[in-house]
Amino acid sequence: MKGLKRIRPSAVAIFLVFAVLAATFVFPFYYMFANAFKSTPEYYKNDFKLPERFDWSNFATMISQFRIQVNLLNSLFISACSVLLTALLGIVASYVFAKRPFRGSEAIYLVIVFSMFMPNQVTIIPLYFLYSKLGLINTPYAVIICYLAASMPSTIMLLAAYFKGIPDEICEAAVLDGCGFIGIVRNVIYPMGKPAIAVNATFVFLRTWNDFLTPLVLLTKKESQTVVVALSALVSRYQSDPPYQMAGLTIATVPAIIMYLFFQKYLVEGVNAGSIK
Repeated sequence: MKGLKRIRPSAVAIFLVFAVLAATFVFPFYYMFANAFKSTPEYYKNDFKLPERFDWSNFATMISQFRIQVNLLNSLFISACSVLLTALLGIVASYVFAKRPFRGSEAIYLVIVFSMFMPNQVTIIPLYFLYSKLGLINTPYAVIICYLAASMPSTIMLLAAYFKGIPDEICEAAVLDGCGFIGIVRNVIYPMGKPAIAVNATFVFLRTWNDFLTPLVLLTKKESQTVVVALSALVSRYQSDPPYQMAGLTIATVPAIIMYLFFQKYLVEGVNAGSIK
């Protein structure tokens, strides 16, 4: 028929490949959400179909008996502080490396970047003994300091590369308008660097939210643990009741999804800006 474009087999093959990849990402979320609202007998009857009715009792059990809300607040506090501190220090440090180089700055930059290749498993035991002597074990501050140190190298590498693309003339014009160091960062670097800052904030949040090893070692008390560490106890405590496990996983997943939706606009802008550059 005239007017209809012929679909190439290669396009169909590419579409099928991406459809399969999308299904592999979506199916675990479907499985988790669907079974979180089922009773245990209904789960064992058929764990792949949607629930006959949405039962919220599993979530009530997680809150009343497992007290997952305490661990959820711990994770939110640790992740929020890590993101905020990483952003504040990362923006300032990246601006210096990108726009105000000094003698030895390139060597320092390389040392910071290469520190990303240091495995967390190598430093966690010395850090435990250090924080134990400082009395920081079972406090969120020990984990926040670890996350801040671990996130700064990638933050500086990402933001410094982005800030280098900001025209120097804009910074010079800000100086003529009376802006000092903080004024340039606040009025020029931060507004123009929002896409990269949002991308980095999302990465830092997901990294800190999903981390298991650091809070497992430094937070040994149940009431001080993060939600990811606390969820590991669900496997043994509710081994015969998978819907409880799915409800706990759903509660732990929601903040990460909200974080992504909140920064989705800036994430797209950051990807587009990076592709143009």
